[in-house]
Amino acid sequence: MDCTTQLGMLRERRQRGQALLAGQRVVLCSQSWPLLVSQSTALQGGADVVAACTTEAEARRHVQQRRPHLLISHDQLQQGSGLNLVSHCKQVQPSLQTLLIVSRPQHFPWRQMLSLGVDAACSSEQLGRGVLLQALEHLQDDGTCFIDPALKRVNAQRHPHLSPRQQQVLEGLQSQHSLADLAQELGVAHSTLKGYVRELYEKLEVPSRHLAIRKGQQLGLLQAD
Repeated sequence: MDCTTQLGMLRERRQRGQALLAGQRVVLCSQSWPLLVSQSTALQGGADVVAACTTEAEARRHVQQRRPHLLISHDQLQQGSGLNLVSHCKQVQPSLQTLLIVSRPQHFPWRQMLSLGVDAACSSEQLGRGVLLQALEHLQDDGTCFIDPALKRVNAQRHPHLSPRQQQVLEGLQSQHSLADLAQELGVAHSTLKGYVRELYEKLEVPSRHLAIRKGQQLGLLQAD
């Protein structure tokens, strides 16, 4: 692919990103050292990149010591995970803004990501196409979470739509209650609950409680234990 005609646009995006991050301390974390070098170079002239590392433990230490304004992390790290990193850093420094770059959107736990307070999430496949700049602009202007439109499409395609009652049943199955106890907790007859469970299995395309819980976690409908 010849990208020569795109160089001017890429240069303009880089300049806009540098302006948005001017004076901000940034910590970068990724499993790929070449990618860290590339990102650090791209941010030069704007952000103050105070640390670049490949593991969760290293990034935790840098965030605690250097108190950055922004953490940019990939979900896949050499050791640990980007989600765990965000969770820990948000507890240590609630004001920290976090941008997560998702490498495997088909297997990403969306519900967990939103519950942890990630401020922005982008697909790694969309880097270089302007989505990172969109995320940075959103972080400056809005208090809501920015989700890359490409990630939203993947999420919509792979998630079965559960009714509120089916979601309650799925969460109840994860709690390890017996069906009788779960029926009592939900205020329905035991036979009615069995019907809900059967419908849930059909929607998730699984034959058992164990596999329903496992698939719910894979799809981000449940938090992993």
